[in-house]
Parts: sequence; structure tokens; C-alpha cells
Amino acid sequence: MKIKGYILGISVAMASLLVSSCDTDNLTDVYQSSTIGATFITASQSVSFPSSGYEGFDVEVVRAQTEAPATIKVTSAILLDADGNALPLPSTIQVPSEVNFEAGEGRSSLHVSVGDITPGETYQLAITLDETVAPVDATMTKIISIFRDYTYTSLGTGTLNSTFFEATGTAEIQKADQTTWYKAIGLYEEGYDIIFKVAQDGKTVTVDQQAAASDISGYGTLYVAGSGTLENGVITVELEFTVSAGSFGSCTEELILPAAN
Repeated sequence: MKIKGYILGISVAMASLLVSSCDTDNLTDVYQSSTIGATFITASQSVSFPSSGYEGFDVEVVRAQTEAPATIKVTSAILLDADGNALPLPSTIQVPSEVNFEAGEGRSSLHVSVGDITPGETYQLAITLDETVAPVDATMTKIISIFRDYTYTSLGTGTLNSTFFEATGTAEIQKADQTTWYKAIGLYEEGYDIIFKVAQDGKTVTVDQQAAASDISGYGTLYVAGSGTLENGVITVELEFTVSAGSFGSCTEELILPAAN
């Protein structure tokens, strides 16, 4: 949709301002111990792939004692079901058996290879490192959510009536081949597609938080999230428009799907 000009010129009162900071300068001090002090930085990670063209991702590991080279074993790599039970790792997901550090190197990575996993299914991968090289407070098991997007087929051109931008425009609409999800290509700005998820009842629509535009009024990336309904080929949703500093509030957005939906 050709609505970028409205994004650059819009002036809306901010509902709130949020400030956050992150200090990573003392990362090594946190993990000092009598061992090499190895740990995952976080206990979880999410990875999303497009329907094609993906290969894998990196999982970062840090250590406190960096003087000598080191090899840390991966003691376990499994999938978890919805109840947290262990499942065998499929051949489509391959995890290295170890992570290596050069002398003086405090950070390294495991490269997980991902093959032909099922579209639309989230895989919960649990990777555990050798706990004998860790400090007491280390995170040695990491849960990684891996998702491959559905494949989509174009339906034609839809129409957006935007209350937030006080504008009307058009966008290509695609439908997932495996479920009732609609993707509006570049709905508010080229390169930022918005997905509308329709529930099994065929009426309830959910828009998970996703980037809608690269910048708005100098506040940075614009995000949308909300819910609504699908009725007679028209998606009507109440979307909240936010940036990192806070919220612009919610507006009703109407997306008219192509006739053959």
C-alpha cells in the first residue's frame, strides 16, 4: 500500500513513554567461577523461517575463563512436546555435538541446521551443554522455538481502509495453503507484510504483534497487534499501533479481501 507519506507526516500524541537500558559490560564478571564459566546467555530463543530459502541459525555460548582454547560438549539435543516430554530429534534438525572456543575467545556459537520441517508447526528444541564446565548460576539448557512459515498463494488485490492513517490503499493479498491465514503484502509500507490469522470458527481474526513500517514520526519501527472478525470477505480489526517508546492507541482497520477468497 502506498501509505508511506502518511507515516512520515503523521502527528499523534503518545500515550506513554518507556525507557529501557541494557548493560553488557560486566557479562564476564557474572559468570566468574573455578571452571571455564560456560553458559548460554539466555534460557530461550525464537527462530522463524520463511517457507523456503532457510538453512539454520546460531545459538550463542559465552565463557568467563578465556586464556586457553576450549571445547564444550552438547550432552543432549531433543524436541519437547506440548507437555514438555522428550521426543527424538528428527533428521531435519541437526545440532553439533560440541562448541569450540579459540584462545582469548569469550563468545562462540553452535550452528543448528534446519531442513524440510513442517510449515506452520512450532518445534521446541532443547539443547543442553556439559554442566561440569559451568558456574553455579549458569544456564546450561536452552529452549528454542523453531517455526517455518506456511506457503502462500496470491488471491489478488485487496483494499485497506485505514482509520489510523486516514487513508485508503490497495495491497496484494495472499492466503496460506495449509490454513486460513491471510498475508497483506506491504500493507502500510513496502517490505512489511501483515498476517491476519483466522480461527477455526471462520470468523475470529488475530493479528499478532508484527512490524508494520520502518519509522513513524522519528520514533522508529511501528508495530501493530490486535483482533477482530471476518465477515462477508471483510476483515475488521481493532489494532494498537506502538513503537518502542509507547503506544499511539488503537484504531479500527478494515481490509476488504479479493472476491475469490
